[in-house]
Amino acid sequence: MANAKKKQRREFKLPPLMSQLQALAFMLFQNINFIFFLALLGIIYIANSHYAVETVKEIRQLQGELKKVSWESNARKSDLMYESMLSRVSQRSEHLGLKPLKGKPKKIEVKKE
Repeated sequence: MANAKKKQRREFKLPPLMSQLQALAFMLFQNINFIFFLALLGIIYIANSHYAVETVKEIRQLQGELKKVSWESNARKSDLMYESMLSRVSQRSEHLGLKPLKGKPKKIEVKKE
């Protein structure tokens, strides 16, 4: 009977949604450093992704330029090989009075006294 005599207190209870929002706000303020850390990681992730895309674009551009330079190099190498052929060299040196050798080369020996 002693229990019946005690005054029963009525506690003020928030509606379920309000109490959940209040708990969420309390949890957010308690973990604000962690939330900022996660935001920083997100920003770093986005920046890294942007940097990777830009790097891929630059690599593709440089590969195109490398292909052009390679073609130009092969063309010049081909021209050089053509110009260094014996027939081309003899044609270009005729105006100097040089002619191709028709026989075997002769060895010149110098006698020492």
